[in-house]
Amino acid sequence: MSIYVGTQVIPTPGNLQSLLAQGDAVNKAIENLGGKVVGNWQITLGEGLGTLAFLVSYPDLTAYQAATQKAQTDPTWQKMLADFGPMIAGMNSAVYTPTPNSPMQ
Repeated sequence: MSIYVGTQVIPTPGNLQSLLAQGDAVNKAIENLGGKVVGNWQITLGEGLGTLAFLVSYPDLTAYQAATQKAQTDPTWQKMLADFGPMIAGMNSAVYTPTPNSPMQ
């Protein structure tokens, strides 16, 4: 059963467009680490206005943990962290496991 990792990124003031412009590069880096990008969103109404969110799937928790380990030494990922870090005010992630009745398994 697949798992999903949801991440929210809160841009620093004035950096939303800069982060949006990097979306394709981030998606590619995630895929190179072993994740499959399910979708990218921007909160446009409600709490967290302007926050970016993305959902990434992995075959299982072990695959996610391997991707996380790989990211620690991946030069492309590390450069992105260094470049984008000043543009990010906050970030949080959570692992989601589908319930038995979920259409996404």
